[in-house]
Amino acid sequence: MLPGDGLNIIHGDLDAFYATVEQRDNPVLRGKPVIVGGDPDSRGVVATCSYEARRYGVKSAMPLAQALRLCPDGVFLPVNMKLYRQASRQVMAIMASYSPLFEPLSIDEAFLDVSGCEALFGSADKIAREIKQRVYQENGLTISMGVSYNKFLAKLATELGKPDGFYVIDRENMFDLLTTLPVSYIWGVGSKTMRILEKLDIRTIGDLRDTPHHILEKKLGSSAALFLNLAQGIDDRKVEPDRARKSMGKEITFDQDVNDPEYLGTVMLDFAGQLARHLRRLNLQARTVTVKVKYQNFQTITRTKALPEPTNAELAFNQAAQELLSRLNLTNVQVRLVGLSLGNLCPKDAFEQGLLFDQPGRLENQQLEQALDQIRDRFGEKIITRASLLENK
Repeated sequence: MLPGDGLNIIHGDLDAFYATVEQRDNPVLRGKPVIVGGDPDSRGVVATCSYEARRYGVKSAMPLAQALRLCPDGVFLPVNMKLYRQASRQVMAIMASYSPLFEPLSIDEAFLDVSGCEALFGSADKIAREIKQRVYQENGLTISMGVSYNKFLAKLATELGKPDGFYVIDRENMFDLLTTLPVSYIWGVGSKTMRILEKLDIRTIGDLRDTPHHILEKKLGSSAALFLNLAQGIDDRKVEPDRARKSMGKEITFDQDVNDPEYLGTVMLDFAGQLARHLRRLNLQARTVTVKVKYQNFQTITRTKALPEPTNAELAFNQAAQELLSRLNLTNVQVRLVGLSLGNLCPKDAFEQGLLFDQPGRLENQQLEQALDQIRDRFGEKIITRASLLENK
């Protein structure tokens, strides 16, 4: 591949990241089925697992108890985010050193646009291979790399090459390659969409490509045009180096099912305080609040409320969360998991314009939260807490 061939997008995805970090740091674990997520007797789920564990059918997001049944000899480890974040920063720094057009997607995955970097580092093919080699030599981790001329195909190339792979999709091999792949490889096609497509007898990307737009639109709505474009290898999205964070959240899977609405309310209050403080640290505000509830039978429900104005106030988040919880009528149900997330994040304007009829006490609440932030910054997060939270500890 030569400069000017249009292959300028690189996608990198660390293989079984959490588990690989654990195996790297503890040689005894190498070659063993490592399952990261916690105690298999808990109500948690698998965060990730090694490829040795995947051979037993273990998957991410699977209940740990189920993972134990499938893989009784598995090594179950707690999540060590501090360790994983440190490893991630080191790998992402390697990728970002080749181009300013660097877009991290998650802790273990990123895009790179190397347009115009050929004179310094060579072709995208050469850069991707060099990144792969450096990640292993400098960090002891394997990373799968995909190269193509747009984001969808670069990410697809990574998936086709895993694990520890390197794959290139160019304009010459794109059409034939896509034709025979299962339609599940299309970005955004989940289980619900798969069921719809199967009813239309659409099983491969080629089948999707050959289906008239009006038939797909009738079943899939506005998503039909996107899926048809991807099926033809068309993706105009750019690598966004300054991609803003859109949401943040917290959730908990209880050790035992909970049927106490009051306790669930205190969990929401705790989450609201933690998330509000994190937003203030980042000088961000949120426009929406979403509550997530998973029942004993694994049915999951989410409810979202738009706020009157962007805010990072704990009180506003908690009030919205309590309102959403009350609508779910959780009095006589068993709850396995609850979560709270804040969405549509935006920077906090240093010169905010207040509401015409401002909420009573809002300024006082802001001043109180600022004072509490300063105390916690100095003496630690747990130096001050609400009495209602202590009562439920």
